[in-house]
Amino acid sequence: MTTPILSSRGRKANKPSKPRKDFPLFPHDSGQWAKKCRGKLFYFGKWDDPIEAEKKWNRDKEALLDGRNPDDSRHGDSIGWLCNAFMDSKQMQHDRGELSKSALNDYHKAAKHVAEFLGKGRRLDALVSADFERYRNSFPKTWGPTSINNRLRLVRVLFKYANDIEATDRTIRYTIGLKTVPKSVVRKDQATKPTREFTVDEVWRLYEAAVTPMKAFVLLGLNCAYGTMDLARLRTDAIDFDNNWLGEMRGKTGVARGAWLWPETIQAIQEAIAAKPSLDRDATDTTGNYTRDMLESLAFITRNRRPWGADGEHNNPLATAFIKLKLAAGIVKAGVGHYALRHTFATVASNAKDPQAVDYVMGHLDPSMSALYREGIDPARVRAVCEYVREWFIAGRPSRKAGA
Repeated sequence: MTTPILSSRGRKANKPSKPRKDFPLFPHDSGQWAKKCRGKLFYFGKWDDPIEAEKKWNRDKEALLDGRNPDDSRHGDSIGWLCNAFMDSKQMQHDRGELSKSALNDYHKAAKHVAEFLGKGRRLDALVSADFERYRNSFPKTWGPTSINNRLRLVRVLFKYANDIEATDRTIRYTIGLKTVPKSVVRKDQATKPTREFTVDEVWRLYEAAVTPMKAFVLLGLNCAYGTMDLARLRTDAIDFDNNWLGEMRGKTGVARGAWLWPETIQAIQEAIAAKPSLDRDATDTTGNYTRDMLESLAFITRNRRPWGADGEHNNPLATAFIKLKLAAGIVKAGVGHYALRHTFATVASNAKDPQAVDYVMGHLDPSMSALYREGIDPARVRAVCEYVREWFIAGRPSRKAGA
């Protein structure tokens, strides 16, 4: 608690002047910066450190002016307070359009998990490295290295936030206890799992088993490296049917991307748009929280007149439909969904030997210095990459026996 000074023994000469006119504290004879609140005198630090003294005043002033003990109500007191303040900050970031709903949900899960383990009432200034190591060791054995690293990353952001806002008088030492799983361990774990891509034979089985609009989803995944949310957010006005071109900013990264559309992809898209459920029905309105204008702008919607996926929603109709398509195609690959078509594109396209064009199709951010100076990319290079993948696809067409 900020200690009240009831009296001073002796007086010190050469009192310092206030650092500025509106400085809230005064130099007390005891050698401390002080402030009188509700008839009592409180000190906040030595004369030679007015900055730290003002920080302590700002931290405790609300409680002192209300006549409360600041140690019982200080703003950086507990894990519970930190998690609430952190999520308020992330919510504002989401409201500004700087954080996706799914990322906001992930932060909420991580903060809730930390509060449940360490205790909502646990004081932040009592946390030590061993607490974070215990938390790290509490993760379920079923979690793989990637899941563990994802959770550790979110929790590190939480406690970095605590340090950045100076929630405690001392820095919270969390880095040792929240060390990530080494990359070598991650690579070994990934080597034991099925590859997240499809063979050309499997792609054809998916393509031939698909009906509208799934046929378009398969081709857009392989032709343009579109993932499930890319498809769910795709607007019709992003498709240039005259020039066989699809171009828009990638939702996940905000990086510009574009792709040359195969004739097969164009046809499948047009068929899907033609079969798009009407929004003009006077019957039961099933649009839910989605505006009619928003649904009209989308290239694809479900027969229930909803997007094929929405940010932050656990239910993803496209992912569910793709599982059914895999079963119809006779493909058994646990944990490998539509997104694997994006992996397939990246694997095949890498042999086209134009990594910048591949990154452009995929919407990847190029961190190289040359990217800072490169203002664009020749569409012919992009088309060459897309045609290379199409040649791989066409060459893998299954042969049909006579009469089959």
